[in-house]
Amino acid sequence: MAEAPHHVIIGNSIAGIEAAITLRRRDRAAKITLISWEHAHPFARVSLMYMFCGQLSLKDTQFYPEDLYDRMRFARVLDRVTGVDPVARSVTLLSGAAIRYDTLLLAVGSTARRLPWPGAYDEPHFLHHFVTLPDLRALDAAAKKGMSVAVIGGGLIGVEAAEVLHLRGLKTHFLIREPSYFPVALDVAESEVVARHIRSHGVDCRTDNPVDGFLRRGGRIVLRGSDEIEVDLVVGAIGVVPATGFLAGSGIALNAETGGVETGDNLESTSAPGVFAAGDCAQVTWPDGSRRPEQIWYTSRDQGRAAAAAMVGDDVKYRRGTWYNSAKFFNVEYTTAGYIPPALPGPASAGQPPGEGWQTWYQQVPGRAETQRIVSRGGIVKGFNALGRRWDHQVWMRWVQERRPLQWVLEHMKEAGFDEEFTEPFRVLPTATLTEGA
Repeated sequence: MAEAPHHVIIGNSIAGIEAAITLRRRDRAAKITLISWEHAHPFARVSLMYMFCGQLSLKDTQFYPEDLYDRMRFARVLDRVTGVDPVARSVTLLSGAAIRYDTLLLAVGSTARRLPWPGAYDEPHFLHHFVTLPDLRALDAAAKKGMSVAVIGGGLIGVEAAEVLHLRGLKTHFLIREPSYFPVALDVAESEVVARHIRSHGVDCRTDNPVDGFLRRGGRIVLRGSDEIEVDLVVGAIGVVPATGFLAGSGIALNAETGGVETGDNLESTSAPGVFAAGDCAQVTWPDGSRRPEQIWYTSRDQGRAAAAAMVGDDVKYRRGTWYNSAKFFNVEYTTAGYIPPALPGPASAGQPPGEGWQTWYQQVPGRAETQRIVSRGGIVKGFNALGRRWDHQVWMRWVQERRPLQWVLEHMKEAGFDEEFTEPFRVLPTATLTEGA
């Protein structure tokens, strides 16, 4: 009788744990080992801001019961992987131990993109990030009420960091290099709505404000840019990169630009048979044919399941379906679904070339941080962007897939709404506009 295969998974967040569960459902006899260093049990990194504010404990963010490993007969290894040998099919741990595998899944996620200034990390208690659990703990220990802090970077991580630091009582400067806030997801009008809302809370939100370095003056940091700003702490939030540095020299091909693991359609490494990648660290094909990581919770989940199917021999071709996402900006709901072209290239775009026949319907509700934007082509709706109220993205995705016309969508928008008892019913305002172009 053949020996049961040993599947090793590096990383136990959503991609890794979903892969492990899928493997166990497919093979009751296989040995499945999960290696993690950040925490012993899967937890939601997207909930870091709620942990920082004390609204959730770490245990509250664990998205599976703690007996999952025992029930699924997963082996747990708490250690950091320092190297992979795809020829010997083994991984080396910080402790010095080595673990052999038959198939290996890299589900190692992302880490914060480092600020590029010389000497920035010489005194790390000044400079923080907000991506991992150690990041959270370090910032939590350092951030004291009455301090001044600069959050550098205008994406989702930056706005979350700015919000929680402001709520703690720090004087918060939110510094955004681009001319508008979050241009990969919001157009100029939407960005200005969000920026005004953030400023209304007392946060110094500055767009078109690049920072090009800093100096230390006594026990504080002086940021250099269009203006000098003196602060006690800095949070770098200029994006994330795949946490694949430990693979350098392993023979596992990494993309030179992104650092993502180069994979085929089935998420197997293009250079190392038996090695797969899923989640934030995987270089995958987008709908426009470009290749880059998809650093989103639900795509990591889907990739973990797809990679596991490929690991047991299924014919897999991973492609993301209709795009969707949601977030909050200082309690302003944000929902998107389908194709929404970004002001700058990035993951909010499905990559479709504008061409002819594109139109954008847009309205802003007077007196509120609430907008709706619908993009169509040839009268058929392709995507939605909305601020200020909750929407059911699954309804919007279905309408995109059903190729619903714009007029029909406007007449049925209330069917996609949540919390109608707490908000005014949706209606098309006299000030709504329909303009040519996406």
